[in-house]
Amino acid sequence: MTYSDMVTLLLVFFVVLYMLTPGIDMDVFKEFLQRFQGGTGVLNQQETIMEQTAQEREEELRQQRLERWQSLIDFIEDRQLEEFMEIDLIPEGIKITLSESVTFNSGSSELLPQAQNILSEIAELFDDAIYETEVQGHTDNVPLRETAYYRSNWDLGASRSISVVRFIKELSQLPAERFKASSYGEYRPVTTNDTPEGRSANRRVEIYVRYDDGFIELDEELPIWQRGLSNAE
Repeated sequence: MTYSDMVTLLLVFFVVLYMLTPGIDMDVFKEFLQRFQGGTGVLNQQETIMEQTAQEREEELRQQRLERWQSLIDFIEDRQLEEFMEIDLIPEGIKITLSESVTFNSGSSELLPQAQNILSEIAELFDDAIYETEVQGHTDNVPLRETAYYRSNWDLGASRSISVVRFIKELSQLPAERFKASSYGEYRPVTTNDTPEGRSANRRVEIYVRYDDGFIELDEELPIWQRGLSNAE
């Protein structure tokens, strides 16, 4: 870079001397200057190289991130949990859906041992690039008994999402302000509540893991597991 600066200064110096020479043909001089206009200088080349390097590094990090999440897929497949879990890509990260059958007993917000094992695997994948983790609690539309601990399905969904948030927070080392617990109760079903199967599908916990730089371009060709385990053929 120092050598390039020196050469540039010498060029400018001789151009100035040339301009001060009597009898200069300005048309010839302008043609001479045009040869240097629109060219890519050393600094521009350096910036281009740096941009390409940054893009390559970003792509490498995203690929490494995908490989890390693949370890969770391996965990699910090894324990044959595909029926109870779903993993989908969203524009800003990953969405994980856990059915009630592996997370909580009916009417309870205490995590089952199987759910703790799954959430432990998930928490190991968390790094500082995650700017927010939101956990949503969802239920079916069956009213709770009058003697139930929770007043409504809203309360039950909220307590379940808080249980998941607390468990992941204790294992992930991420600051508390990056976690969010919410509840939609019975009001965002994914299917009908008219059948036992439908009600079972609606009783779920959704975990949204959002990255500050996005995750991966969704128009790329993705493996089956990235499009949702429950939809895999």
